[in-house]
Amino acid sequence: GYEVKTIGDSFFVAFSRATEAVRFALQLQLELMDAPWPESLLSLPDGLLLSSVDGSPLWRGLRVRVGIHLGVANVEVDRDTLRADYFGPTVNYAARVESKALGGQVLVSQVLLDRVRGELESELVVCSAGTHTFKGISSPQELFCLCLPPLRYREFPVEAQVLLCNRCKGPATCPRCDTEDGYPSPS
Repeated sequence: GYEVKTIGDSFFVAFSRATEAVRFALQLQLELMDAPWPESLLSLPDGLLLSSVDGSPLWRGLRVRVGIHLGVANVEVDRDTLRADYFGPTVNYAARVESKALGGQVLVSQVLLDRVRGELESELVVCSAGTHTFKGISSPQELFCLCLPPLRYREFPVEAQVLLCNRCKGPATCPRCDTEDGYPSPS
């Protein structure tokens, strides 16, 4: 990937292939757990080693959130850094996806998931992260949480107020479509 810039404590990274972005993000989550964090960080509630019921580690150290979207961006050379800088609707959408992620979570757009699903399906655990509204986008957007099998037991709350029925876009528990938690019942 290409580190475009940092904004505060955030990194903006561009990749030439969607699968490279996903693999980077997922590997990042694993490697952060093995990083040599100082004991002062590991003693904090959000830095503690937490394991799943089967004993496999789920959390340890810093929790970094990642949002990934796919699309064509505008690019110009930044006058100060003389490096490529990306901007436009694709970049804005990616930032909105990232803003919905929680620490330790990799969220992706439907477009991104559609592109990588065939190539990475055997490597991924995929689940819906709910339907979200974004500034400047009229229709609700479903986001997806990706993880590698060793982290499949990580849990992330889904904001109930943003869940919508996938069929009619009504309330999460929709009597019209016989749904529960925003997901249509099997037909």
